[in-house]
Amino acid sequence: MDVESLQQWLSVLDSLSYYDLFRVPNTATADELRYAFYSFADTFHPDGHAWRSHWEREAIGRIFRRGTEAYRVLSDPDLRGRYDHALAQGMQRPEQIVVEAPEKPKGPQRLIDKVKSPGARPFVLRAEELLRQGDPKQAKIQLTMALHMDAKNPALEEFKLQIDAAIKEKDKDPKNWRKSP
Repeated sequence: MDVESLQQWLSVLDSLSYYDLFRVPNTATADELRYAFYSFADTFHPDGHAWRSHWEREAIGRIFRRGTEAYRVLSDPDLRGRYDHALAQGMQRPEQIVVEAPEKPKGPQRLIDKVKSPGARPFVLRAEELLRQGDPKQAKIQLTMALHMDAKNPALEEFKLQIDAAIKEKDKDPKNWRKSP
């Protein structure tokens, strides 16, 4: 891609719809969009143009950012619907359209989402499973392993308190006492 081609892209970039940018119809499937975006990225990804002049890298970066914005919108069904509605009303330029996702309701966050160390995640998942199955002592062993990998994690420390409480509760019940042989 030469400088003249980049100038042509920049001259029409703001007038292209997201569909035009990827050269796909507005009926394109998710797979067709993905393929089109990958083809676009092969051409315009900034890492493939590190050797170019500063102006060329800036131009390619601007085009690529528009493409990633387009893919983000078109690959999200809600945003795509809003974008299609705006296009039907004659708004061609993406800057004219509010394309931010609606704020997701803040519900209870899962414990696994609060784990910082990837190595601790399997142990946390297993600990939660064991606690649900009624085996808090084994759950504590799994959680101890997780805490070694993600030390001083407040969420894991709080979960440890829950497990300790479950162990105490289970130990109070005489049905759970082991009989001596």
